[in-house]
Amino acid sequence: MRRKPFNKGWSFIVIFITVGLSYGIYHIYLYNAPRQSHYSRVSSSNLETEYLGDIQLLQSLKSLTKAPKPRDDIERYQYYNLDNETTVATARGDDKIILISIYSELKMNTARGIHVGSSADEVIEAYGSSYYKRGEQGADIIGYVDKINHRSLEFWLQDHKVNMIRYSVDSVVT
Repeated sequence: MRRKPFNKGWSFIVIFITVGLSYGIYHIYLYNAPRQSHYSRVSSSNLETEYLGDIQLLQSLKSLTKAPKPRDDIERYQYYNLDNETTVATARGDDKIILISIYSELKMNTARGIHVGSSADEVIEAYGSSYYKRGEQGADIIGYVDKINHRSLEFWLQDHKVNMIRYSVDSVVT
């Protein structure tokens, strides 16, 4: 008995399903991937003059008005809590701030007026549409990358509202 050859219609369906699954798996990976894996997918945004409150990246800890209290000591970084629900980090053995995280609505704005409590639409209006999206710890994250100055600015969202802002040099792995 002669077997019937594989129908061309079935071939199309198998290829379509394979491509669809691959595409879906890739996007699930990207959503959960580390922030650095998204950098090549977006255009550079100029973040050179960005700040959070009155703190800028690469600023000395000694220049802060009140001496920060050390928090967690991780192998590569030293974290410091500031009084206003703000955390800064330095590389171990250095006093230059390489990460700033804000968790409070206490008027700690970005250079473009975004603060904890701003909407996702306000973020995109202020910083533009060249952003990546990812997820971490149950939050949706909108991120901007300055490829020239090696910095990234992320807005962590809960219910489409900013609940944390993280600004760091792009080499920081958290």
